[in-house]
Amino acid sequence: MARTLRRLGAVERMKHPPQAGRWFLEIVLEYETTVLQLLDALRTATAPGLRTLHDDLSEHTATPGFTEPGERARRLRDRLGQIHYDLMLRGDKITIAGHDPADRFDFAERILTAFDRFRPDPPPDRPDEPPTDMGLDTLEAAVLDLVVELTPHVFDDLAAFRAAAHDLIDDQILQIDRELRFYLGYLRFLAPLREAGLPFCRPEVTTTDKGLLAREVFDLALAATLTPAGGRVVGNDIDLRDGERILLVSGPNQGGKTTLSRTFGQLHHLAALGCPVPGRQARIFLPDRILTHYPRTENLATLTGELEDELLRLRRILDQATPDSVIVLNEIFSSTTCEDALALSTAVLTRLSRLDTQCLWVSFLDELSRLDPKTVSMVSTVTGDGTRTYKLVRRPADGHAHALAIAEKHRLTYTQLTTRVGR
Repeated sequence: MARTLRRLGAVERMKHPPQAGRWFLEIVLEYETTVLQLLDALRTATAPGLRTLHDDLSEHTATPGFTEPGERARRLRDRLGQIHYDLMLRGDKITIAGHDPADRFDFAERILTAFDRFRPDPPPDRPDEPPTDMGLDTLEAAVLDLVVELTPHVFDDLAAFRAAAHDLIDDQILQIDRELRFYLGYLRFLAPLREAGLPFCRPEVTTTDKGLLAREVFDLALAATLTPAGGRVVGNDIDLRDGERILLVSGPNQGGKTTLSRTFGQLHHLAALGCPVPGRQARIFLPDRILTHYPRTENLATLTGELEDELLRLRRILDQATPDSVIVLNEIFSSTTCEDALALSTAVLTRLSRLDTQCLWVSFLDELSRLDPKTVSMVSTVTGDGTRTYKLVRRPADGHAHALAIAEKHRLTYTQLTTRVGR
C-alpha cells in the first residue's frame, strides 16, 4: 500500500493528463490486488480481532464501490492496448496515422530486435515507479498528444474515469494500512530487544479495577539505548492495590525515579494501543487520557517565572483529569522553598485523592507519602557504600538514609567526626 500511495502522489504531480491517466489505471489495479492479497492473508488468522478484520474486508471487497473501479480500469487498459498507429518520420516532421491491420510490415519490431543487445538489463527487484521526470520528454509528449487526437474517445473516457475515481482509496483501508504499518514496525523495533533476553508481555487491561500489577517492567526508550551497547537493563515491580491510587517515588538523584515515571506512562500508553508492553507481567487500568508534568526550561517569552508556569500547567492537568485518567508528575515545585513546596504539594495531593485518579509522583518530599491513605511509597535503593542500584521498592520513605550512607562512605558522620577530632 505504501508504494501505491507513493505512485498515486507522483501521478497527481504529473502535468501530462494522458500519461497520468495511463498510470492511474495501473494504480487502480495495484490497489485492488493489494487489498485482495491482504484479504487472502487473513483467511488463516485465528485472533478475534483479525477475524473481524477479515469479515469486514470481505464485505467491503464485494461492494460495487470496490469492484467497479477495477473492472473499468481493465476495460480501459484493454482499449488502450488495441490502439495501433503508424509513426512516419520525414526530416524533422513527425506524422501519426492510423495503422492498417492488413499491413503486416512492422518497422518497430525490426528496430527493437536490432537494438535489443544494446539495451541495459533492468536492475533486479526494483519497483516500477513513475520516473522523476514524469516519464516523457517534450517530443514524446507531443507524439502522445497526436495519438490522443487520433483516438480521442478512448482518452476522453480515460480522463472521465480518473476524475470519477479520484477518491479511489477508502478511508477505512487507509486507516488499516496505517495501523498495520505501525504495529508491524513496533514488532520490528522490539525484535532485537527480545533477542537480547528482555521480557515483553501482552497486558491484561481492565476498565473497572484501578489497581496496577506490573512485574520486571522497564523504560523501553532506555532499553533501546542500552541494549546495543551491552548495557544492563534493570526491571522493577509496580503495585497499586486495595484502594491505593498514588505512587509517591522518592530517593537519591540519578537513582531511577524519572525512569520509573516514564515506564509507568509507557505501560498505560502502549497497553491502550494494544501493544506488547516491556515487562514480565502486567495488569493495567485502561485510562481515558494520560496527563504528564515534567520540568522544562523557563520560557522568557511568556514573562512568567518557573513556579507560576508550573502552577498554570498543573491547573490545566487537574481541570482535564477525570477519575479514569492517569497522571505522571515529576519533581514539581523544586523551584521554591521546601516549606512552600510541601504546602502546594499537599493541596495537589488532596485534589488527586478526592478525584480518585491513578498517579505516579516523583518527589523530593518524603512527607507526602504519609499524608493520605491512598498513597504508597516507593524508594530508589542504594548499596551500603551509596552506589545506586536503580531498583525501586515499596517501603516507607526515609530521605536521611541515603545522606547517611554518603556521610559514612566519606567518614563524615557525627560519630566519625567527633572520634577523629578527639584523637
